[in-house]
Amino acid sequence: MQKPLTYALLLAATLGLAACGDKPEEKKAAEVREQAADVAKEASSAVEQKAEEVREQAAETAKEASSAVEQKAEEVREDVEKKQ
Repeated sequence: MQKPLTYALLLAATLGLAACGDKPEEKKAAEVREQAADVAKEASSAVEQKAEEVREQAAETAKEASSAVEQKAEEVREDVEKKQ
């Protein structure tokens, strides 16, 4: 009596596992998720690189602006000294 029940449970378990196996759609979905993750990493890297370029440009612009202000201040001092 136990053997038929055991065989029936074994068969049911085998069929259940076979039904839950990797299907082509699941594999494709996993590939798409992996590709999306790769694209996100590449985009993140590109954004970080662009941000670094912008920071460098901003620092250079700030230096140029500072030099221009100092130069103008010196010109104003010279004009004030000439008028005194």
